[in-house]
Amino acid sequence: MKADVIESNENTEKMLLEGFKVSLVNAIRRSIINGVNVLAIEDVKIYKNTSFMYDEILASRLGLVPIKTPIELKGKGKFSFKLKEIGPKVVHASDLVPSDKDVVPAVPEMLIINLKDGEAIDLEADTMWGNGEEHSKFTPAHVFYHFYPKITIPNGKVKGAAKIASLCPVDILDGEKETLSVKKGKLGECILCKACEDYAGSDVISVTSDTNKIVFEVETWGQLSIKEIINEAISTLEDEVKEIAQKV
Repeated sequence: MKADVIESNENTEKMLLEGFKVSLVNAIRRSIINGVNVLAIEDVKIYKNTSFMYDEILASRLGLVPIKTPIELKGKGKFSFKLKEIGPKVVHASDLVPSDKDVVPAVPEMLIINLKDGEAIDLEADTMWGNGEEHSKFTPAHVFYHFYPKITIPNGKVKGAAKIASLCPVDILDGEKETLSVKKGKLGECILCKACEDYAGSDVISVTSDTNKIVFEVETWGQLSIKEIINEAISTLEDEVKEIAQKV
């Protein structure tokens, strides 16, 4: 088995997995979604709310604000936020005043409410630990996978190559001078839509999947880094397997 990072930035990482069974990749995906513990706002005490938004809706919106979760605090303590504002003001997650400087909103610019002139809110919000199995607000990332594309062009010379290439929505085909080919370094961008194959036929260009290669992509909401998310997910998976082994 082999794993290589093919694209990475602050919030997203795309990996190419070779030789991995789909069942294992899906188990890791499900563990990321349901098995990683993070912090989220759970209890909201509203002392004053004269805004247009009902208390229940306001509390629900606060619960969906991703909260940075330092890994060293795993399972420890309860953290809270205070929010006291009066309009006119656009209230963002950055306006939440934390009880701990390390436990803060992961997306400061996230909109909470737009207070009109004279409208006011005064509340206190407590966090709790949880995972996606309990509620989606505890899920730390968006994660998905798909097979790596495989494009076969049997003949070098293809009538109407330029037209076929123009049908590709992600522009990975080159159809100059009646020669159809995949642009260098662009194969991985194929979305397997088969627009080219549907038009020209599979005898001209065939778009399939390489079942030995899987593209695995993780996009964090900000509670944890991608490395922390994957490590926690695999650790959870290992614990579950050990528990099964002990009971068999």
